[in-house]
Amino acid sequence: MYIYIRNNPGQVTGKGQKVSGIWLKDADQGNGSPVPSQIADKLRGRTFTNFDRFREAFWQEVAMDPELSNQFINVNKERMSGKLAPKARKIDSMGKRRSFEIHHITPISKGGAVYDVDNMGIVTPKRHVEIHKNG
Repeated sequence: MYIYIRNNPGQVTGKGQKVSGIWLKDADQGNGSPVPSQIADKLRGRTFTNFDRFREAFWQEVAMDPELSNQFINVNKERMSGKLAPKARKIDSMGKRRSFEIHHITPISKGGAVYDVDNMGIVTPKRHVEIHKNG
């Protein structure tokens, strides 16, 4: 029997990283851009019923952070305020996958922590596919 671990509840851990400049500039390479420490501080200790609820809260916190949200166009600010990930550029999309994605650096299937922000990177859809294709 397969259990989809992302559907399990969990408590957010991790510190994130201090970011400066354009936060998502590295979302198309490596493990992507780190979770900013100020967002980790807002989420740490909170419990979510599943990873989808975490993802919604994550983007909503980004929308409420002036330093980060000012780096996005208005339509993406609206998406994040509505608990949706911002859209990536067309060249960074992959088929119908158009929004930035949260990548687990150590895969959940290999014991990676689902709710540890230090195990997450924000990546473009194209980069996420590349990571899992080559991993």
